[in-house]
Amino acid sequence: MRHPVKQQKKASRSRRRPHRPNSAATRPELSQEDVQEQLREELLAQITHGGRLCAEIEKQFGQNPAPELETLIKLYRVLILKFSVEARVAPEMFELVTDLMKPVMDWARLQEKRRERELAEQKYRDQLEAQKAAQAREEKAEAGQGALSPETLEKIQREMKLF
Repeated sequence: MRHPVKQQKKASRSRRRPHRPNSAATRPELSQEDVQEQLREELLAQITHGGRLCAEIEKQFGQNPAPELETLIKLYRVLILKFSVEARVAPEMFELVTDLMKPVMDWARLQEKRRERELAEQKYRDQLEAQKAAQAREEKAEAGQGALSPETLEKIQREMKLF
C-alpha cells in the first residue's frame, strides 16, 4: 500500500517545469546595437502595456467612481500597519514603513490646517453677523428715539386702567 502524502509529492514533482539551461548562455553574443534595440523594444512594450492598464482603469472609473482621497489614505494606513507587523520578522521593512508614514503624516497636517481654516472662517462669519445685528439695533434705536416701544405702551395702558 502506498502512502497518500508520498503520492502527492510525486505528483507535484511531475508538474514542475523541466530544467532549462540559462537562456543567456545558449544565445549567441549580441552586439551593442542589438542589445540597445532589444531594450528599446522592451521599453516600448512596457509603455504599451501601461497605456492599456491606464485605459482599463479609466474604463472602470467610468463605471464605478474612483474612491475618495480619504478612503485611499485609510487603506494606506492599513498597509502601513500590515508592514509594521511584518517588520518585526524582517527588520529591513522598518525603512519602508518609515517612508510610507511620511505621506500619511502630511495628509494629517493638511487635514488639521483645513480644520483650522474652517474654524477661522466660522469665527469671521459669526463676527460679521454680530456686527450686523449690533448695527441693526443701533439703527432701530435711532429711528425709534422719542417714540414708545409697543411693550412700553402696553405696560403704560395696563397701569392706567388700574386707577
